[in-house]
Amino acid sequence: MLVNILTSDSGFLKTIAKGARRLKSPLRGKLELLNYGALVYYPSRTSDLHILSQFDIINSFPEALNTLERSAFFHYLAELSSLAAYGEEDSGALFCLLFQMLKDAPGIDAIIPARLWFEIRYLHLLGVFPPFDHCINCGGPLGQGVKFMLKKPGWICARCGDQVSDSIDIEPGVMAIISYILRNSLNQVMKLKLSRRQSALLNRLLSYLVDSAAHKKIKSKRFLNHVIN
Repeated sequence: MLVNILTSDSGFLKTIAKGARRLKSPLRGKLELLNYGALVYYPSRTSDLHILSQFDIINSFPEALNTLERSAFFHYLAELSSLAAYGEEDSGALFCLLFQMLKDAPGIDAIIPARLWFEIRYLHLLGVFPPFDHCINCGGPLGQGVKFMLKKPGWICARCGDQVSDSIDIEPGVMAIISYILRNSLNQVMKLKLSRRQSALLNRLLSYLVDSAAHKKIKSKRFLNHVIN
């Protein structure tokens, strides 16, 4: 049985759990998605596929999977996290972000603000979230009438926006919402009231950035959109 594990200090581990499906295996029933625990593994000297010897569950986070909406949401977060983690490179910040979401799962009563909170931090963590301080096209201040350019993702001023066809009009207040989400805790963001138009615009913008960062269409995102819309 192949098991991928995101760790706080050893990066993203690809392991094989031999005999994990056998009735008497000590690993049976412990290797479900999103289980948090302590593990023992034997590093391979010849490949990046290691041998998983032991896994003891500390928390299975049942609140993250107790409704269809939450289950779809956390499966999406798990896939996002796996796409951003590379081998044994440091993934401590990514691990902490996902772990924080799992701990806060009981308080997530609305998926959309929780998704915005995670995606914005995820993109910021990867270094692909465009800065707010200048137009990506001319380098000048953004001012009023800001747009978002798709071909070369980033914010552009109104003057440059008139010269670019592949852009999204950003209505007033949206950039302030993004800044608010970046500055505040999940609990505070859960209280945020967004119009349907603001939610749709943020979803379009962040979906584009997430797909660009992942270099692929994310299957679990399509299912999540189907569940919550």
